[in-house]
Amino acid sequence: MPIVLRQPLVAASLTLALAAAATAQPPAAVAGAPTRAALVARLDSIATDFLKASPAPGMTIAVVSKGDTLLLKGYGERDREKHLAAGVNTVYRIASITKQFTAAAVMRLVEHGSVELDAPITTYLPQYPQWSSVTVRQLLAHTSGIPSYTSRPEWRARRAEDLTPAQLVAFVEKTPVDFPAGSGWNYTNTGYVLLGMLLERVTKQSYAALLDKEFFEPLGMRSAASCPSRPSDAAYAVGYQEEAGTWRRADYLSMTHPFAAGSLCMSVPDYLTWQSALHGGHIVGARSLGLMAGPETLTAGEKKGTTTGYGMGLAKGAVGSHATIQHGGSINGFSTQQYWFPEDSLGIVAFINSVGAEQDWLVGNLASAVLGLPVRPKGGR
Repeated sequence: MPIVLRQPLVAASLTLALAAAATAQPPAAVAGAPTRAALVARLDSIATDFLKASPAPGMTIAVVSKGDTLLLKGYGERDREKHLAAGVNTVYRIASITKQFTAAAVMRLVEHGSVELDAPITTYLPQYPQWSSVTVRQLLAHTSGIPSYTSRPEWRARRAEDLTPAQLVAFVEKTPVDFPAGSGWNYTNTGYVLLGMLLERVTKQSYAALLDKEFFEPLGMRSAASCPSRPSDAAYAVGYQEEAGTWRRADYLSMTHPFAAGSLCMSVPDYLTWQSALHGGHIVGARSLGLMAGPETLTAGEKKGTTTGYGMGLAKGAVGSHATIQHGGSINGFSTQQYWFPEDSLGIVAFINSVGAEQDWLVGNLASAVLGLPVRPKGGR
């Protein structure tokens, strides 16, 4: 069944998030607040200093406040060997930020009545009777207890091989659960691989084709796609890792492995388009978005009734007293993070082409600069 956007997208509303700083209307001046030019310079300085101090060869950053694009810029190099600069339209592996796209696709099916949130996953994937007590909701919220295949040493030994989703699930399908369904929380990539399989079973389309047809094409996200394992397009950033004080290309990972848990690539502007559409109510309804943002409540065991802090592909957080809806990611050669501040209409995105780049520190400091909060020194948690 096709997943249609909730309402027609008005091009002007989406381009607000990407409006050029020269033409955007700046927010009203606040007594004692820095001028817009001073704030932009401060944000640029934070990003520049981060690149010098953190293990990151290149990155693309965006800061959009109330429709005003304060910063949208590339820093460093997307390809060190060829000395190609990171730019606004550089394409990155976004890692686990992928999960919100998977969750949104599932929630659209829930809204249409094609999938029941509290149905056992065996309703859609009967080949896994050992998980008949696990619901779709629990897969989305990481409360299923199903172990993550990425924690298994036998998986790590096969990361360079092209594998199917079923082969990925096979790494843990005979492994005892971490806890009874609904009684605990454990971040598990297996759950989102299973959700990708569910999407393919219900819609009779591949995961990549589904997202392209229902999200990327309608939104005009031209760079967004499932990541190639060996990109040939120079717009793609090369992923790196630091070793003995020098950079080398990250260990190879077949991009068949992340699947619906982390296989997407895109540019920062295309992610901003998605962020604007999602939080603007164009992708799922308010109730579904609330469930995605979380938090989820445990339904069984000693911790029954407690919340997890995670929702469904997104999580709650805060910078000072300012609430965020966020999700980051890390994959071979890449670190990513995005914050959305619903009460402040502030979006911040950082895509970095190295692993272990402390993206939370960067995004948190960019947010603090906009919100008038102290900027944390490196290592100051």
